[in-house]
Amino acid sequence: MSRIVCEKCILDSDVPGISIDEDSGLCQFCQTYEPLSPQEKDGYLAQMEALFREGSGKGEYDVIFALSGGKDSSYTLYELKRKYPFLNVMAVQFDNAFISDNAIENAKKMCEITECDYFRLTMGDEVLYDTFRRAALSCDAFPRFAKYRASDICNTCIGIIKQKLVEMSIVHRAPFIVFAFTPGQTPNPIINLSTSFVKWSRDLFDDQLQKIGIDDRDENFVIKKEVVENMDNVVPKIIHPLCLWDYNEERILEKLVDIGWNPPDINDSNSTNCTLNSFACYNHLQKYGIHAYAFDIAGIVRSGDMTREEGLKKLNQELSQPLILNAAKKLNLKVE
Repeated sequence: MSRIVCEKCILDSDVPGISIDEDSGLCQFCQTYEPLSPQEKDGYLAQMEALFREGSGKGEYDVIFALSGGKDSSYTLYELKRKYPFLNVMAVQFDNAFISDNAIENAKKMCEITECDYFRLTMGDEVLYDTFRRAALSCDAFPRFAKYRASDICNTCIGIIKQKLVEMSIVHRAPFIVFAFTPGQTPNPIINLSTSFVKWSRDLFDDQLQKIGIDDRDENFVIKKEVVENMDNVVPKIIHPLCLWDYNEERILEKLVDIGWNPPDINDSNSTNCTLNSFACYNHLQKYGIHAYAFDIAGIVRSGDMTREEGLKKLNQELSQPLILNAAKKLNLKVE
């Protein structure tokens, strides 16, 4: 059967698990997709502001913010402080051993502009090289849905970030964790965590690490048991404001450059901060035949924040061979 591309987004019938309806020409996701109405978005925005105002001042920080130094997180931090200047924010940048110098400089600059505290989370390059090497060599360590949303390498990296941000929010008694996920990355603007969920997610990620051959007995990657055992029901909420704001990559980049953010110095169509991303996408394609950003891009197209033509162009852009080779060398892996 010949390849068929969904008439609304960019997913196609060659992607494992994707089916295109013959009558509508739509993939199964577009057939059932219902965007948030303007009224629903307004409701979430009002709820988000009420939560911020109610929770402000109750801990050492109000917000633990995931700051990569890339365009989405830099823009989200800027807008968050512009819209809610009363928030006391600690921005955490996870140095995964592949963060570009440009991204580190941008993260620090955005913290200066927004008057937020900056914290660089580091774990040692060789430890992370080994972790991502194992993720690259693994197969099916993560459930099917996670495999569609990101590469095994990125799922590992994101898992570490989430675990450590929850840990930091509990330690600093910060009621909110804010991520810069796009409309294509999450449908849920506000997520209420629970003590039982935090414990379950810790155990789940520990199991996934073991599947790729990582014994995290020193709790470098998972939430420390001592922290979980002393939560005292102080459980943070996860907020995704960017999926409620208008999302346009070109306007976001224009705004960032205008306030002093420096454009990326890496040639990657899907990342403005991480030099491992191209290899992670290459590795995912080799193992599963799935582009690691297909579902994210499809989600942005589906929401109307990117045209289908722009999405297809972004999806089909050639991965950076120099970045792939450089990352493979650091990970001591061969590229076919």
